[in-house]
Formats: sequence, structure tokens, C-alpha cells
Amino acid sequence: MERKLLILLLSVLLGIGGFAMPRALAAPPDGSPAEDEEDAELGDLLRETAPAPSPAPAAQAKPALPLRYEGEARGYLWSPSDYDEQWHTTDRLDLKAWGEIGALDIAGRLKLDYQDIEQHNQAEADLRELYAQYPLWSAAGSRLDVALGKKMIYWGKGDEVRPLDRVSPQDQSALLFYDLNERKSGRVGTFADLQMTRRTRFEGFWSPYFEASDTPGLGDFYEPTRLRRLADNGIAVDDAQEPDEWSADAGYGGRFIFSVLKADLAIYAFQGYDPNPTYVVDRLGSVNGLPIIPLSVAATHPRMTLYGADIERTVGPFVLRAEAAYQPDGAWFGLDWSRDLTLLLEAPDGVVEKPQLQYVFGIDKNDFLTRNLFLNLQFLGSHVYDHDPRMTAAEDQTGLTATLRYALLDSKVTAWYRYFILFDDSDQRHHAEIAYNLNTWAQVGLGAVVFEGTDDTAYFGQYDDRDFVYAKLKLVF
Repeated sequence: MERKLLILLLSVLLGIGGFAMPRALAAPPDGSPAEDEEDAELGDLLRETAPAPSPAPAAQAKPALPLRYEGEARGYLWSPSDYDEQWHTTDRLDLKAWGEIGALDIAGRLKLDYQDIEQHNQAEADLRELYAQYPLWSAAGSRLDVALGKKMIYWGKGDEVRPLDRVSPQDQSALLFYDLNERKSGRVGTFADLQMTRRTRFEGFWSPYFEASDTPGLGDFYEPTRLRRLADNGIAVDDAQEPDEWSADAGYGGRFIFSVLKADLAIYAFQGYDPNPTYVVDRLGSVNGLPIIPLSVAATHPRMTLYGADIERTVGPFVLRAEAAYQPDGAWFGLDWSRDLTLLLEAPDGVVEKPQLQYVFGIDKNDFLTRNLFLNLQFLGSHVYDHDPRMTAAEDQTGLTATLRYALLDSKVTAWYRYFILFDDSDQRHHAEIAYNLNTWAQVGLGAVVFEGTDDTAYFGQYDDRDFVYAKLKLVF
């Protein structure tokens, strides 16, 4: 299946390339640089959370509506032929609106999803953002804005892999079709943005409401292999153990942003419940008076403390980026109690808590080797302090991500390839796509995703039979 998918996608790339190159050579020079793909797509405009600046009054007519808006509709039709013979669909309507009411800037964002790969919640609506922002104080070179409502938080400098970006809940049910920023939902709370000088800034928030990430469960397309094996062995999966939705200390944190020697730096801190769940043993039975027989497991959300920093700097034609996150509390790791039930005497919930460090180093290069070819490389890793050999997680893990993106025909055609490997067990994911802009508001594309890995419980290796090809239609308005 893997070879078939790669051969199919390569054929598409070569076919469109063969059609496009003669036209590109015959076309007269445009005189303006080709627009970068990410600047051309509304998806990146939607990732901006701040209300768009208004043109000067003389430059625009009074809008017909009090709010301005933009949106994107995206539909995928795809088939994982090694897993089943069915065609599946994943679809999203993403809407954003913003405006002003007196001194208030207001903004909102709504997504409507439909997909047929989950046992429940095939159709779902999420009010990702809805907040009002007020300029509380302003002086020469400095200002303080406060916001109240539901707002998304973007932390870290990495490309897709961002250890610091652990604050906002995510929808991971169809994680291959949407990038990290597109999977997020906002947090309910109060937000402060203090611009102290031109080069120093502080952003902080307090969130009294907890919302868990939407993660795959039993029967879903991305069903975790370990969870399925527990269920097949008669261990029940109980309802999730989530903290109270409303809590005075559900989450709070902030970052201090500054510049040194032309480098952009930030320092981060967060305290709150982890939106991503950890499965623990929920109920135990006894044998010979010893409580070592697991009867059920349940997802729970530990309270965590997170500290970190990131940096970005341009060096000649390269952009260098790095970030690191240290978690002294709330990093829970499973013990291998399936092989030694006596571990449950020491840790009845089947997990241990250990400090953890995660890090990413990356480099970007535009016009790599040839014009309009973009390259991103990242080295990533993690280290568990005071590691216990009875844990299922390794003490150290390293990996690499790579992204290549090429635009041609004045960015009417874009082709990209993203590679992700975790060196332990050769855990890999390949994702490639080619797209054509029919006009400024419509795009069609073809793509393929391939998973590989020697361990059938590893992050990507567990989906080795779920390789798929897809067709995409995107409309922007």
C-alpha cells in the first residue's frame, strides 16, 4: 500500500509538472515575485486572532453590516484501502467575524465539522473564539489592552511540533487534515496585553473554565492501539475523569516577549489542567487478597506546571528557531503493568509522575536551491528525568521533521511534502499534496498520507494499515 500511494502521488506530481513547465516557460515574465503559498491561503488569515486593522475612513465606504467577516469551506473525500474499502469524508466550514463597537474591538470564530470516522459526534459545532477587547491605557510607545471572552492562545516557534503550545484544547479526531493552529479551540477567561516598549511586551491570561481536547476513542478511525488491546482483554473503558468545568484555578499563565541582538525571545509559564488526557487504571479487582486485577481504565487530566522559552533570529538568508518546555509537575507516564501486575501494588493507577524536558531546533530557508522552493527542517527531542525502566516511555526520544513547498505558475500550483520521523522504532509519517488554484476563491488538490513504524503501538506505527489518498476542494469567501 505504501509504495502504491507514493507511486500514485509521484505520478500526479510529474504529470502536473510536465503540463505546467511548458506553460511557465512560455508565459511572459510577471515582474513581481510569486506569492508564497501561506500568504495566498485564507487558512493563514484565519489563524490571526487580533481584529484586522481598519482602513482609513476616506479609503472605504461604510460597511453594510456592523461586522466584517471571512470564511473558508473545505471538503475532503478519501479512502484508506488497507483498512477498509469505504470512502470517507471530512468537511469543515470555518467563519471569522470582527468589528468595533465604540472603543471595543470584538471578534468571533465558529467552525462546523462533519466527518464519518468517529462513532459519535459526526457533526459538531465549536465556537472557537468570541471576545471583546478594550484599550484600558495608552501612552507614548506603550499601551494596555484587556479582553474578556473565549480566545485562542498561540505559544511557541516550532512548525507543527511546539512543546510550549499546551494551553488550548484541540480537536485531534482528524489530525491529518488540519494543522495544529486549525485544531485549536479557545480558552474562556480574561486576557491582558501590555506593550511596555517597542521591544518588550507581556501577555497574560486567567481562565476559570476547563475544556478537554477531543481525542479519538474506541471504534474511531484513529483508535489508539493500546486502548483497543485493553478492551479486547476485557478491561472496560470508563467515562473520563475531568476536573470541574468551572474552577478558580483551571488555568493561568503568560509570556514575556523581548528582543536582544536582533533576536526575538520569550519566556513562558503556565499552571493548570492539561487539556490532553492520560489513561489511568480506574478500578481494580483482587486475587488472593491482592488488588492487582485491572477492571477498567479512564482518561484523566493531570494538573501541570510548565515553564519554557523560545527564540527566533534571522541569520543571512536563514531563519533560526528554537523552543524548550520543562514540565516539573503533571507529566504522567504509564507503567508496563500488562506484563507485571504487581506494579499496581505500588502504583494503583498504573502511572508515575516524572519531570520532562521537550525541545525543538529549526531552520527555514526561502528559495532553497531554486526560486519559490521553501525548506523547513526541525530536530526535536525529549528527556524524562529520574526515568523508571518499568515505564512504557523511553528515557530519551529524538526525531526530525522536514517540509518542502514549491510554488509555480504565479502560485496557481503548489506542491508540498512533510516528513516526520521519531528515530525510536523508525516511527514515520509522510504527507504530500499538490493543489491548483482555480481562481482567487477556489482550490482543488490531491494528496496522500503514509504511516510507517516497526512498533505497532508507536505514535505513527499503530496506524500502519491506515494509509490513504484524498481529494480536496477549498472555497474562500
